[in-house]
Amino acid sequence: MPLQRPLNSPIGTATLLSLLLFLLPTPLRAQDTAAPVQVKQGEIVLITLSLEPDVESVVGTFLNQPIPFFKKNAEEFAAMIGIDLAQPTGSQPLSVTWKKKESSGHRAYPIQIVSASFGTETLKLPKAMVDLDPPTLARVEKEQEQFKVIFNKSDDRRLWQEDFIVPTEGKPMGKFGFRRIMNGQPRNPHTGEDIGAPLGAPVLASNAGKIIMVGDFYFNGRSIVIDHGLGLFSMYFHLSEVNVTEGETVKKGQTIGAVGQSGRATGPHLHWGVRLNGARVNPFSLIEKKLG
Repeated sequence: MPLQRPLNSPIGTATLLSLLLFLLPTPLRAQDTAAPVQVKQGEIVLITLSLEPDVESVVGTFLNQPIPFFKKNAEEFAAMIGIDLAQPTGSQPLSVTWKKKESSGHRAYPIQIVSASFGTETLKLPKAMVDLDPPTLARVEKEQEQFKVIFNKSDDRRLWQEDFIVPTEGKPMGKFGFRRIMNGQPRNPHTGEDIGAPLGAPVLASNAGKIIMVGDFYFNGRSIVIDHGLGLFSMYFHLSEVNVTEGETVKKGQTIGAVGQSGRATGPHLHWGVRLNGARVNPFSLIEKKLG
């Protein structure tokens, strides 16, 4: 039975709009209007545009980030937009430009970002895991830079196919976005979802893509990052085993590793994260999008 989003995890209004947010009988026109689409912090909104068959390409921009559209069929283009968990609320325009033979056009869609309620988690950890000595701090900063670099470049092709899957059988903890207090000190929010599972349980690729990082990191432990193309990445942390190598192409559902408790972890679980066009989003928001 497929895992569902944990009950205490917020579901944005955009989830209910799912596949066809905008259905237009003709190509976009600058004078067209659209009601604002509401989406919560940390969620994903799926945009589908119905256009004439001879429209060749559609590109978008949102919050100064390029938003790639992909062609679903002869008359539909689609794009997924991630709203970072810390993105300020308010209305922001999605700027869309399309090309049709020798002509082009432009239109802006209003997207209303609304507040999400995230919990707080208080943790008591060994002092050395919170108050880092200089050599360890230097290691952590170097590792953080490595992640920044890989998220700056994604394949310009759509490598994933149809719907995404939850990567392991277990209990979702519902802790995405939690504000963490470690040994009494405020720390960065939790940017993924933890799934409790037995040590050694298989971890699957949530969809097809390319392995762009395999490593053993101070906080994340044994880790894998998959580039699914078009600015979409998935992450798998705290593994006990890794069964893939960098540069390898994987299929959806392929075993890529095993659940562990490597890195800064208090017990066996999978930390599963998703980045979309630079935004830190709830991976279960991706699962809810019916892409097939």
